[in-house]
Amino acid sequence: MSFGLRSMACGLCVVAMGLLGACSTPPVRSASSIQAQGYNIQGMDRYKAGDMPRALAFFQQALGVEQSIEDDDAIAATRLNLSMVYLRMGRKDEALKQLDLVLDERRLAFSAERRAEAALRRAMAVQAEDPASAGHSLDRAATLCGNSCSVRGKILNLKAYLALGAGNPEEGLRLAQQAQRALAKDDALENANALRLQGSAYVAMKTPAAAVPLLEEALKMDKAAGASDKIYQDLLLLGQASQDKPALARDYWTRARDVAVAARNEAGAERTARLLAASAP
Repeated sequence: MSFGLRSMACGLCVVAMGLLGACSTPPVRSASSIQAQGYNIQGMDRYKAGDMPRALAFFQQALGVEQSIEDDDAIAATRLNLSMVYLRMGRKDEALKQLDLVLDERRLAFSAERRAEAALRRAMAVQAEDPASAGHSLDRAATLCGNSCSVRGKILNLKAYLALGAGNPEEGLRLAQQAQRALAKDDALENANALRLQGSAYVAMKTPAAAVPLLEEALKMDKAAGASDKIYQDLLLLGQASQDKPALARDYWTRARDVAVAARNEAGAERTARLLAASAP
């Protein structure tokens, strides 16, 4: 066979292989797997709608089906979903139990990334009343996560938040900057968190001018996402960063109060009312 014919033959082989690849189908999913996914989708819809009892019921149904076919990754994911619902229902002990069942399970092959997310969520659940325990969970999450898992940026953001709470804004700033570099560009809410944390650090370090552009960018992202609690925080911090311009600071705090009142955030409304009263001319 001449070189030209051999080349043509090889080219046809490549084309044929490409056609075979294009015609291949993904593995067929079982009816049980599809059913469990349906329950999870319905559960998440109910969760987003604020209907926690029905969300709980759907997630429990999903878990039962997943356990019946020992779908390891789906079991871990649904336990994470259950933990969110229990937290929203004020049932923290049950939420932590679901997270621990992911973290400490040894018989099922849960991925390091699922376990890292469980450790992160555990830290988030306890950080307000037990920062030391939250820090321990975050260290565990970071070890499980390594340098490339999808929740690394969130872990760094929470570490930054705890550093700020402990009165270490320099460390908080460093961690929040690392978080921003680790986050996916399309994770708008978490990127806004990283920007807000950096802004908070600059305010605490008494360099508010550096905070303003970061907080303004965070505000744009949070408005696009319709995240009322985050919008309130952005406006509150922008007021703090503008205290050298009292009228501007009052404008930001007035807007923050209005958002808090509309969102029924009583603590936020009270806080901004105090700030406005203290800054009255």
